[in-house]
Amino acid sequence: MKVICSQKSLVNGTQIVQKAISTKLGLPIYSGILFEVTSDNRIHLFSTDLEIGIDYYIPAQVVEGGAIVIPSKIFSDLIRKFPEGNIEIEADKDSIIYIKEEDLSNYKILGFSADDFSPFPEIQSKVKIRLTHKILKDTIQEVIFASSRDENRSFLNGILFKRTEKGLEVAATDSHRLALKKIKLTGKNTIEAVDSQFEVIIPQRALSELFKLLNFEDESIVEIDIGEKQIIFVLNLEGEKNKIRLFSRIIDGQYPDYHQIIPQQFKTTIKIDTEEFRQKMERIILFVKEDLNTIKMETHLYGESKGEDRGELIIKAKTPDIGDACEQIPCLIEGEYIEIAFNSRYITDVLRVIKTDQTEIKLNENLNPVIIRPIEKEEQYGYVLMPVRMD
Repeated sequence: MKVICSQKSLVNGTQIVQKAISTKLGLPIYSGILFEVTSDNRIHLFSTDLEIGIDYYIPAQVVEGGAIVIPSKIFSDLIRKFPEGNIEIEADKDSIIYIKEEDLSNYKILGFSADDFSPFPEIQSKVKIRLTHKILKDTIQEVIFASSRDENRSFLNGILFKRTEKGLEVAATDSHRLALKKIKLTGKNTIEAVDSQFEVIIPQRALSELFKLLNFEDESIVEIDIGEKQIIFVLNLEGEKNKIRLFSRIIDGQYPDYHQIIPQQFKTTIKIDTEEFRQKMERIILFVKEDLNTIKMETHLYGESKGEDRGELIIKAKTPDIGDACEQIPCLIEGEYIEIAFNSRYITDVLRVIKTDQTEIKLNENLNPVIIRPIEKEEQYGYVLMPVRMD
């Protein structure tokens, strides 16, 4: 194999695909990137840890065809330090890679045979989903933090994508909290499926790496193909030049029926300024003990206006070896007085992804599930949180 391509293309391409590399696999070849010369003057770059994989194509001047696996870290560190310009890459039959820059620099790297590298999978698609970059990135951001990190319950390590009569539901839970996003299938956002109902659990890591490739402002389409055991995300469909594909295995398991834990009626509703709530929570958690993370909240009423009571949400934290903290936030309160306690991190997690000016908190007794959601987007997003027992 012998090719010539630009330093800029190599840096960009390796940065994209090496996100799929994991040190946990323990097989040296999979710490590398497959470089495969195509017949149309491109290099196919591909990396995988056999759980997820990412591929991308970059333009090149092909002198001789072939394929090789190049160790990712040394190669990417090296080419980043080259100036902009052309780089020549050559590999011999003994998997030795020669890298030259403008006949001024020569490097030799020991590689691996491409014959021993798992190829990008081909799947028989049962479901095809099309979502814009913006909607998909927003959705991942709004739910992924609620998924579990407990490897003993693998189905909770993933995020559920489920077809419903009204569109698509995306849910994540660690059994203490639930983040749920509902997507209406309008305009560019569509589903084609063999069965009208389906659900699939996608590993958290795959969506975390996909998130880095998406753009909040991009209205172009991401195509999602779901097969029997794997799923493929295709970005930049409009042109082959910048197309990126990410594949992932699908988690096998039965996701819990989360609708059962979502309360339908509430005794107390609080409407509060999102930014003020976020800022004061970030201050008060400085006084929270890491192993407990507990803060207490209570409502304080001081007058009625237009059917709602004006009052304050009082947040307290107390740690013997640190000190005490108290914040008061003006808000609108409808319903009964309540005193309740939460894991503070679970509150700050959701406040970081709520983008509306006002947030709504709906509560019952102090050990019943609570719903936190953005006002004006209540039908699209909800966060269900279990309180903790107060001392």
